[in-house]
Amino acid sequence: MVEVKTKKEVRQKTAMEMFQRTLTSAPKANHRTVKEAATEDTPLTEYIYEFNESDRIYDTSQYDVSGVFDKTTTPWLNDINTVPKDLQWTDEDVSLQVERTAQVESENTYIQANAKDQEYTGTAIEQIQQRFTKGLWDTSVFSQEQIDTLTGNWINDDYEFARQRLGSANPNVMSRYTGTNTDLNNLIDSASGAFDKSELKSRLNGLNDSAKLFVCDYNTTLGSIETNKFVQTNSKPDYMPDGFFFSVPIAFFSVELINEEEVFRPVTIQIDSINKGYIFTTEDGGNAWLLAKLWVASADAQWWFSGTHLFNTHSIDMIFGIAAVNLMEQGLLDETHPMVKLTQPHFKKVFSINSGIYDPSKTDGLYQKGNFCDQFLPTGITGIYQLINNLYENYSFDDQAFDVNIAARNVGKDQFSGHFPYRDDSQIWWNSIKKFVAEIVDATYSSDAEVSADTQLNGWMNFVQKAFNHDGKTRFTWTPTVSYLKQAFTNLFFLTTVQHTAVNDSMFNSWGFIPNGAFAMTSVPPTAGGVGDDQLINSLPNPQLFSQNGGGNYAWPIQNQINFVMNGTAKVTDVAAGNGSEQSLQDIYMYDSSSPQYKAVTNFFNDLWTGEDSVLNQIIANQKKRVDNYKTNNPEASTVPNSVLYEYLSVKLGEDSDLNAPVMSCIQI
Repeated sequence: MVEVKTKKEVRQKTAMEMFQRTLTSAPKANHRTVKEAATEDTPLTEYIYEFNESDRIYDTSQYDVSGVFDKTTTPWLNDINTVPKDLQWTDEDVSLQVERTAQVESENTYIQANAKDQEYTGTAIEQIQQRFTKGLWDTSVFSQEQIDTLTGNWINDDYEFARQRLGSANPNVMSRYTGTNTDLNNLIDSASGAFDKSELKSRLNGLNDSAKLFVCDYNTTLGSIETNKFVQTNSKPDYMPDGFFFSVPIAFFSVELINEEEVFRPVTIQIDSINKGYIFTTEDGGNAWLLAKLWVASADAQWWFSGTHLFNTHSIDMIFGIAAVNLMEQGLLDETHPMVKLTQPHFKKVFSINSGIYDPSKTDGLYQKGNFCDQFLPTGITGIYQLINNLYENYSFDDQAFDVNIAARNVGKDQFSGHFPYRDDSQIWWNSIKKFVAEIVDATYSSDAEVSADTQLNGWMNFVQKAFNHDGKTRFTWTPTVSYLKQAFTNLFFLTTVQHTAVNDSMFNSWGFIPNGAFAMTSVPPTAGGVGDDQLINSLPNPQLFSQNGGGNYAWPIQNQINFVMNGTAKVTDVAAGNGSEQSLQDIYMYDSSSPQYKAVTNFFNDLWTGEDSVLNQIIANQKKRVDNYKTNNPEASTVPNSVLYEYLSVKLGEDSDLNAPVMSCIQI
């Protein structure tokens, strides 16, 4: 066993510990409220438009290039200490995070005591299953059923691999292929190889002709990370002795009919789409095909980490929140304004969690030099900044609306009638939220002229527009009409509740089992079929490789991935749906009981909770149909995968649920 470092040395090296300390730091007791801030001459909550230069410098100790990252990233918060205390985490929120931290520490102790003593036997595929199951799960923290569900329905099943693109933490990648057969043929012809290029062309062309070819293409989001050389080729810490590895895959899927239900199945995978690498199929052998899927899963996790999750929900939410808080602090936006009351519950706590991601006055955030991203992601923070830039450069707030996004990707019911849990459950929420927002708007404004005349609302939205478009690119255009107000606030409401819950609450069930999406691959991608056992096994982190720099008994990459997804799924205090009583929902929005907005909340409560057609019952019915269908098609399965259970968008969790919250009312974790 390696020598244990001193406590001081461990603190310097343990990025996750620093992140946990940030999350469990209580708010300042003497911090002012929104009302107090409007009457005081104190620093304002404002935007910053770039991170500190010290965090944007990169050099050849990590990458093959050096310089300062100077491209546009999303606007951020200047200082958490300017945010009024009633818009930050409460003591109860901190207490719940402390509880989760205790569970994280218990899990760490368990891994340290048990992972190093395990023996793995059988085929390479069987050994991978064992490596990420045996000695890794503390039953005082996780129920055996939760462990079995997490680890028992594995990516080695082609159908489960496809389901995880629909019911896992990154459900916004799959789309119907819209290129021509000529495009497909060119892709195959230019590839370095395939088992049978002629047969593969015929198969993909046939699927494309019948509109049954779908694709997960990681190029637009991840491609420039590789081409700009923002992969940590020169960083080889002892817990990653061969270094970090990264690739940009493209995966094609067919639509099959099983028991009269449409299902997806992977057809072919090009791991290295940037360099026109080999195209893998099942004909290349079990090891090669599995390894190709593992590379897709890892790419999915890279896109999700700072893209689907932190960028597309946390960052966008905070852009609206910073403008609102700034104007409230100046007395230019009343916290009792009906549209502020509608949205404040959904953005108010985002500042606390986001300051843990990046705080310009500190050095220990996820997005800051030398910390989590540099230590455990192949891209390091510079690659993360590039990923955010890729998403933000051509971002359109309106195009990210749920209904627009589903239509743009051609994954609606008309294109794929099978179970798509994120789409199917989100549609129910979208309809309800759209109705609720419309009622609030109609109760507040009777005409476009009234919207245009509301100086507070227009000041807020124009400030948001200026922040979104600060570099001259048009990402958000405020239009002061009743129709657009409904559209924009429905989108914002959905993003901060349903969208965030779908990509946040699912992170443990998606990435807690490392093969479902390794945060880092540990060996060079295969360049042809015929993958050997050692090559397959060595491509994923070794749970028995303990770090010399992390304090001795520490299975570094394994524990940090598990730590991260545990920290992100702590219990929360606020949920969008209330607790089942109308008063709990009224307490969230706090409209006057004699107002028409109060009546709209009553209608929202009834829509969520009461009657056969309630959101509650519709989602329960969706869940039951998915589970029953899976059990029918898999009668010998001992567990139902999380990608099928998909409880994340429940109005109310069942008593035996392992989740910590139903749909959240604000991005507080």
